[in-house]
Amino acid sequence: MGFRTVVVLYNDRTDEWKNDPQLGRKIMEGMNHTHETGLDSRADIGYGRVVECAHADTQTVAVLDSYLFTPIIHSFWHCNEPDEDRNIRLLKELADKLGYKVSKKKASPSKLVVQTFVSKGRTP
Repeated sequence: MGFRTVVVLYNDRTDEWKNDPQLGRKIMEGMNHTHETGLDSRADIGYGRVVECAHADTQTVAVLDSYLFTPIIHSFWHCNEPDEDRNIRLLKELADKLGYKVSKKKASPSKLVVQTFVSKGRTP
């Protein structure tokens, strides 16, 4: 796999970027400076910002807040991992990073009753 570049473009400045023939060059120049913060960052492209450049095997859990992109955890792609398994794994990694543990909720009693009736061919 190669690398991916994530860019946040500001919708309220669409008129500036929709026809900018330099957009590709600006992204290319900004993609190696995503670690820089502040308004003078070379990742800033005026009407947007290059927020991540990472190997395509990287899985990132991040918060998009206003125009900000804040990665919280990075993990690695697992071949043939089902989406639900991936989501649970990443949730557990995120919780661990923040000092928490994740556990699955127990089924509520009302759901157990419905399941019992359905399994016997009856409805409540």
